[in-house]
Amino acid sequence: MQNLLGETAPDFSDPLALLTACHGRMLGLCELLERLPEHQATHGNDDELSAAANRLLRYFDQAAPLHHQDEEQDLLPLLGGRLEPEIRHRLETEHEEQHALWARLRTDLLAAVDGRARPLEAARIHAFVEACRDHIAFEETQVLPLARTALNAEALARLGQAMAARRGLSDRELP
Repeated sequence: MQNLLGETAPDFSDPLALLTACHGRMLGLCELLERLPEHQATHGNDDELSAAANRLLRYFDQAAPLHHQDEEQDLLPLLGGRLEPEIRHRLETEHEEQHALWARLRTDLLAAVDGRARPLEAARIHAFVEACRDHIAFEETQVLPLARTALNAEALARLGQAMAARRGLSDRELP
């Protein structure tokens, strides 16, 4: 699938590339999140802060949990015994940690959307962002390279179909 710039964007026919693209979006949103305290200190609780908070809430409330489900419910089982138990445990534990850190940060962002935010806590943001970055680096260097070599075309097709179904897309909507 091509975007407006003529670049090929990954889709459900290449689920591992789609997971990597999601990691890229997540890293970009982490950078946005890190800029919020300075923006708030300079401009207060303005419309731009509200829009940024809305974008972050939409992604981390909707897309990120689906991404974690893609990994935990579909990718990890497909890897089966080829994935060391310690790696599986670390992934699941880090997902839980990210959810907990997000829950604390989410309240602050909801207040920012409503224009009633108290000063955003840089330490809280930093903890969440670092957890995300560390986790993504681990997945990109340990899990996805294994998946690229271990999963055959049939397994990748099943993964892509499961990911699409989780988002309410039918087989007809797949490329």
